[in-house]
Amino acid sequence: MNYKKQRLGTKLRRAAQSGARYRDIHVFIGGTGAVGGTALLQMLSMYEEMMTIRRPEIDDVPILVTTGATSGELQSFTRRLFRFIESRDGVLKHPRRVASGYLTPSGIFIALERFRLTFDLDGDPETFESLIKKVSSRRPISDFLKSYQSKHFQDRPATKFRSVIIGIPMPSLMAYHLDHLTEVARYVRELTAEDIEALRQAFRRAFREDLTEINATLAEEVLVAHTTAVGGMYDPVIENGKHSRQIRLGFSHSAQDEKLIIKQQEAEEFAREYASIGVKVLVTAAAIGIDEVRIRAEIPLHFQIAEMLREANSSLAGGSKVIRVYKPLLVSLDTPGSAVASFAKGEPLRPAYSIRSGENGFFTVSNADALYRVMRIASASELGLVLATVGIFGDDPISPWFRNNVCYYTETDNSRQVFDLLNQPPLLKTQMSGIEPLALQDLGSSKHQGELHTLSLLILLHRLRTLDTDAIDPYIDIQYFDPAHFFIEHSRPLMFEDLETWHVDTLSEEIQILAAAETAQDLLTLIPKRYHSGLFPLRDKALTRILERVLQSVWMIPSIGSPLVFEQNGRSFIRTGYFAAPLATLVSREDSINNWLEENYQCHLARGYEACTFEGFRDFYLCAGGFVDLRPVATLCTAKNTNVSLKGKVKKIFSEDELRKELLQIEPYSFFTTSGLIALLFRLKSLYGYLKEAMAELGTLHEFRWQMPRDANGHILLVPGAVEAFRMVSEGLEKATGTERLDGMWGYERRRAPERWEDIPGLDPH
Repeated sequence: MNYKKQRLGTKLRRAAQSGARYRDIHVFIGGTGAVGGTALLQMLSMYEEMMTIRRPEIDDVPILVTTGATSGELQSFTRRLFRFIESRDGVLKHPRRVASGYLTPSGIFIALERFRLTFDLDGDPETFESLIKKVSSRRPISDFLKSYQSKHFQDRPATKFRSVIIGIPMPSLMAYHLDHLTEVARYVRELTAEDIEALRQAFRRAFREDLTEINATLAEEVLVAHTTAVGGMYDPVIENGKHSRQIRLGFSHSAQDEKLIIKQQEAEEFAREYASIGVKVLVTAAAIGIDEVRIRAEIPLHFQIAEMLREANSSLAGGSKVIRVYKPLLVSLDTPGSAVASFAKGEPLRPAYSIRSGENGFFTVSNADALYRVMRIASASELGLVLATVGIFGDDPISPWFRNNVCYYTETDNSRQVFDLLNQPPLLKTQMSGIEPLALQDLGSSKHQGELHTLSLLILLHRLRTLDTDAIDPYIDIQYFDPAHFFIEHSRPLMFEDLETWHVDTLSEEIQILAAAETAQDLLTLIPKRYHSGLFPLRDKALTRILERVLQSVWMIPSIGSPLVFEQNGRSFIRTGYFAAPLATLVSREDSINNWLEENYQCHLARGYEACTFEGFRDFYLCAGGFVDLRPVATLCTAKNTNVSLKGKVKKIFSEDELRKELLQIEPYSFFTTSGLIALLFRLKSLYGYLKEAMAELGTLHEFRWQMPRDANGHILLVPGAVEAFRMVSEGLEKATGTERLDGMWGYERRRAPERWEDIPGLDPH
């Protein structure tokens, strides 16, 4: 059985010696994204390596054409291209601008073209049937390729493109981005579910025929890359002799979104259709590309939030197109007012580091760390390498990547290179600073975001407790004082050993001070008492600036979209921005959150589910929806969504012993989740119990226990991304691979095997 692939170096050497590949033309449709852009850069590096073996002739210029939907996408890719070449050739070897692209120092032309996969309908359709006909007849990619040929290669003999690589995420497009067609159709008539399905099928037929034409007449290799939509986060199930799949919606970034199911179905159906017409389909079990790390850059407002603001004709965001940090609203959970909510415009959020990833948008180092760990994600680099290799050389003749035209690319060990990046000291530092955002709105379910934000508040509180105010120079030049840098350098990162001394009552008192603070002075009670004010005014100013920066970090969390829930004087409060991500709703009034919950509670009852109390319904969202729950309780939830009866599935618990008892009643390896400070401390201390079991003499046998880094003195650092991955595993949300035990254990604590010496006949129990 042939199972080893041909050596890539051999292919490069042979192609270079023949010189046959030096006049190739490759097209990357959607080539500015994570996978498509990486494939282009991988291909660029391979051509350059070939040129070191044999120098091309003077007229030999490989051409790599990449497309972007907007000028912003092309500009972003151009920045990436320049930095890539600078890293290899130095800053004095920038590509030269030539026509609509750039010529690299090695003589490879990178063409930049605008292209959006839409269907120009040439005027408004008169009937729904005419709309279907127009959609079905369009061939946007073929038309683009023919136009490019006629425009740039009129003097060349007719030749095919060496490869056309399509990196546009078609399943996502089908699930989320056909709104323009449905809007056009609504001008013709009111749409039924059957009409929307007919539009989708027309779009699919048109795209399939488009690919058929490209494969037959325009390109030697046609490759399409898309994902399974849930990153392989599902379980194969056999019921009544039939195979099916259960998608783990509890984790996904579309946790409450039924469109994810459509996306999964589209991915599988597309793979079958494309393969049947001879197109090579790269299906990735999970792909979250890191195609750009931005430094101190503003974060665009999520397009869905912007759309909600536009539809509501709302001025809540002050017309801003970026995320801003502002003073959030403070309202009672049980007796909210009815006044109109207003928010100051605030300052743009500029994280030290943010990660851009194609269709996934922007996310943080902590997001990436957690998701790569729990989803076993394939890196964009390895996916791009497969596409580039097959695009240049064709498929492997010994052990094909694309058997029957489909390559199902599962998890590999290559993601270790992603962790090597994320563990670089500056990036790792952002996770443990407490003042940097640990999650954004573009990626991760609301619960995932809420848990990361909760960890950031714990870190922030610990750093305030350990802040060395004596290190502030009494005569400091306040003009050059950096409060964020001082705060990080003169306080301690949170370690698991610190949690051993924490008690929920003290933690609750201090965390409510942090959450409820209105001014920097409200935080003075949280820092060490060694400091005496008044003697050195410049030191006082510096301390105030430090505390103001800390307060901004607290306000940043609801500004991003994750409301804080905490108790003060026996009453529960919510601190929220103008967008509440767990409910995907705008907060235009003080009672917006309460009204949303009331309305949806009535809808829940109207669907005939066994009655639960309103408080139980609300606690489901506070626990499982993604609120940052800082109350001194534990809420235990065993329901993934509100499409089932919640009675008995949402419980409020007031002690660790009671929580342990309830956890033991849960069916092993089923889904559950918790919130509240009692549950948080219980979970973290239990995780510490696992981590401190690690013994070097047992080698790799202790597996996941080595994932959490240690400092130079052996203390276990609390790294939020890794902690969040362990939470997802322990709550039954790990990826099913058959080896998932290597990445953690289900449940917060190990269930002890019974001692059976006394039960075994003939064995002396002593």
